[in-house]
Amino acid sequence: MTALSRRGFLGGLLAGGGALSLGISVGGCGGGAAQRRVARADQTGEFAPNLYITVLPSGVVSLAVNKAEIGQGVTTGYATLVAEELDVPVESIDVHFADSFPEYRTSFGIQQTGGSTSIKEGFGPLRTAAAAAREMLIGAAAASWGVPAAECTTADGTVRHAASGRSAGYGELTKLAARREVPSNPRRKAPGEFRHIGKHGRRVDARAKVDGSAIYGIDVVRPNMVRAAVVHGPTFGARPTSVRDDAARAVPGVLDVLRFPWGVAVVAEKYWQALAASRQLEITWGAGQTAGFDSEELRRAARETKARGISARDDGDVETSLGGAAATAAAIYEAPFLAHAPLEPQNCTVEVKGRRVEVWAPCQSPSVVQEFIADAIGVDRDDILVHTTLSGGGFGRRGVADFAAQAAMIARRVQRPVQMIWSRESDMTQGFYRPQTTARLRGGLDAQGRVTALDSQTIGQPIIVDQGLGLRAAFPSALPKALGRVLSNSALAMFGSGMISEPFATEGVRDTPYRIPNLRVELTPVSTGIPVSFWRSVGHSFNAFAVESFLDELAHLGKRDPLEVRRALLPEGSRPRRVLEAVAALARWGEPAAPGRGRGLARHSSFDSEVAEVAEVEVIDGRIRVHRVFCVIDCGTAVNPDVIRAQLEGAIIFGLSAALDQQITFVDGEVQQKNFDTFPPLRCHECPEIIVQILESDEAPTGVGEPGLPPLAPAVANAIFAATGRRLRRMPLQLAWNEEAPK
Repeated sequence: MTALSRRGFLGGLLAGGGALSLGISVGGCGGGAAQRRVARADQTGEFAPNLYITVLPSGVVSLAVNKAEIGQGVTTGYATLVAEELDVPVESIDVHFADSFPEYRTSFGIQQTGGSTSIKEGFGPLRTAAAAAREMLIGAAAASWGVPAAECTTADGTVRHAASGRSAGYGELTKLAARREVPSNPRRKAPGEFRHIGKHGRRVDARAKVDGSAIYGIDVVRPNMVRAAVVHGPTFGARPTSVRDDAARAVPGVLDVLRFPWGVAVVAEKYWQALAASRQLEITWGAGQTAGFDSEELRRAARETKARGISARDDGDVETSLGGAAATAAAIYEAPFLAHAPLEPQNCTVEVKGRRVEVWAPCQSPSVVQEFIADAIGVDRDDILVHTTLSGGGFGRRGVADFAAQAAMIARRVQRPVQMIWSRESDMTQGFYRPQTTARLRGGLDAQGRVTALDSQTIGQPIIVDQGLGLRAAFPSALPKALGRVLSNSALAMFGSGMISEPFATEGVRDTPYRIPNLRVELTPVSTGIPVSFWRSVGHSFNAFAVESFLDELAHLGKRDPLEVRRALLPEGSRPRRVLEAVAALARWGEPAAPGRGRGLARHSSFDSEVAEVAEVEVIDGRIRVHRVFCVIDCGTAVNPDVIRAQLEGAIIFGLSAALDQQITFVDGEVQQKNFDTFPPLRCHECPEIIVQILESDEAPTGVGEPGLPPLAPAVANAIFAATGRRLRRMPLQLAWNEEAPK
């Protein structure tokens, strides 16, 4: 895997192929494109039918991936799709990241990775692009041999004509293939013909990650490069009012100490010199935008509020139904702020040359990086070239580019390439968090224990609006324009005025597949000044906890099996019901758990996928211990089952860390958790056995990276109730267990 190669872009630019995106042809853009494609083939021997695929004279297929590899396996997935239609081994494809050019903006008009959309986006277009290349190669060989193209076949990067015994490798055909017209509707393989899709398991980046040749953002080295460590204020938006830096400047290797509105940067020849010197600084800080904020006060206020919210859904007549119900229940569920905490902290390497900027960043959106840097240092975004590197985790955090703007501001001042690395403490305390959320639920049952009404009120920060406010507070000089271009101000205005309900705060509730005749979903927005953003599975991460836990409560209230209550609410033969029944069979639901253990069930629809999970839990000496998790997913066609399984395992572990122990709390506007000692991830010895089943499907792929997380917390909470009789309605669950223990 060639992480920093620019071949993909340069080749595509010279070839003049059309942008590969949904609804856009992969063919060339008129006669000029064809001429450029032929000229390039004659000059270099390379055949580039589109911006993504290039066949080299050696026969190697070069693939430009316009997504970020954050460990989710997109490079392997995209290589698998191309290998399938080109009939080449997956391992023979040279994968590299596409740079930040407009042709690669295929997601909402920008180049970005998120929302579990990468395989879904690329499944059709990439296969079409590869199938077009394959037909052009076959046509070239057939024409040179004077035989019908229909008599030729391909395998292992070779075109063969069985009747005459002739064959030619793809590398031999590049110049001839470049002269052929790009087919607009090439034949793609039917599922029964797949040789790689659904079968290939090896990751294309595994060797590089094992032997150390993989390039993450933190590994980038440029000639004449210096390093920078940064110090941020204790609260968001706090500015340094005075800086005593004599001791820091005396540290060997230190080149300069720079003040900015957002903090102080120490520049040195080596990072550890800069970091050591940064600890010698004496800084006085202004109050900042979040001074005085207390997350516990917010929690109490949300519990006590009587205000109704903005309607997201209102079916039937909830109040009348609840008034006539045979039994009713009410509960409040709570979820804390959460940091993304990727293992690789925020970092960025920037070189400023006049008004042109070159960037190396582990980012989820090169387009967002361009916008942030453009506004931070006053250059045009089209003069900023972003090279995407491998990322050591992201979970949504790398979709915001405040760190890149900071690096660019430092680089402009020192006039040398700068690699800026945040400390773990900065990464934890300068985050863009999952919102703290409270959900007030009421439900009603009929005489048979069937759910007839559900009233859901979410009280929390709307991500779209408050991400804008929080970003402006944390980085006031750079972000308003950048934010406005990435997210239209009209959308901000509509959400902010209450004209429409913010979509992420109520997702998973307002669009639930449960057929509840009387259903009301509302959002009561709050604003804190704390920056919030997209965290793995976004609103689904807390809405599933509330709804699936509450359904369990209603099931027990009506003396019915939680599985049967859910089955009755889902249409027979539907994907959600199929997955629910599959996990029940996998976990042998209904059989008694081992002594002292309880089993909990939850399911959830998110990112167009269906996931259901059963957790087996025990409480040992006051510590919640999850022994096993059974997980079933329907994500359409499984391009790479091993990657899907790994993503579900990762989501379950990530989700279990958050469900049990993790929270971000604020006192007087300051984050109290500074590192992994107070924001603990799951330890190896605590990891449960995870059993994953992927349902077979011929449908197009749907999301994988995020859907495994939402059902985990409610499944665990429901299992705790089954094991102990105690209902925990607040995350982190371990904290709730400890604080609510009987005295």
